[in-house]
Amino acid sequence: MTTSNVPSEIRGVSTFIVKTIVNMIVSLPFLIFAVYGLILAEEEAKADLLLPSVVCGGIGGFLLITGFFLGFFSSFPMPMLVKGEQELIKRHPTMRPAYVRMLISVPFFALGGYLFFMTNLPYVYPFVIAVIGFWLFFKGTTRYLRNLCITYLVTDRRIIHMYKFLWLYTNEIPVGRIISIQEARGLFEILTGRGSVVVSSGIGARMTIRMEEIDDPGPVANELRGLLPE
Repeated sequence: MTTSNVPSEIRGVSTFIVKTIVNMIVSLPFLIFAVYGLILAEEEAKADLLLPSVVCGGIGGFLLITGFFLGFFSSFPMPMLVKGEQELIKRHPTMRPAYVRMLISVPFFALGGYLFFMTNLPYVYPFVIAVIGFWLFFKGTTRYLRNLCITYLVTDRRIIHMYKFLWLYTNEIPVGRIISIQEARGLFEILTGRGSVVVSSGIGARMTIRMEEIDDPGPVANELRGLLPE
């Protein structure tokens, strides 16, 4: 499906709305817990929930504000297509690895909180478990925020890799200069339906575009092969 007839401003707004919804889904659980611990909980429970509520509020606020600005900066401007150029495929890196790491960190947070508040074990045990949880959550969060800024675009004339944050970085390969198309998928990526497509027009980083960790890379690779001259 092509979207070349849709104005770039409308596509930018729709992209920003989708990213904002996803960002709210990620950050709201932390903010809800913070509101409950600081405001809605019973008075005798507020003292015990003060520290985790403040931590969760900080994490949720950071994700909400940072994700909002990253989503905004990465959605505008959309790539400008020349007259007659047709957009064929637009992809972003899948968020599933980031979500999985965030979800895996939740049991560590819960276990650390249980050991800290409900047992008399030395504080080093819940501290170590909480550090593991924060490390997993940090890895997932950085991957999530990074993926918000990356877009891969395939048109009938070129392949574009865009990184948009406070600056705009693009790497383009004209279709007529493609000399190699590779599809890279490990066993786990095959099972989860994701992978990478590598397009090369020569030797060197600027002559290679790697569409990393995209969902269902097969149709993307086939579309690119169809663009090659006969």
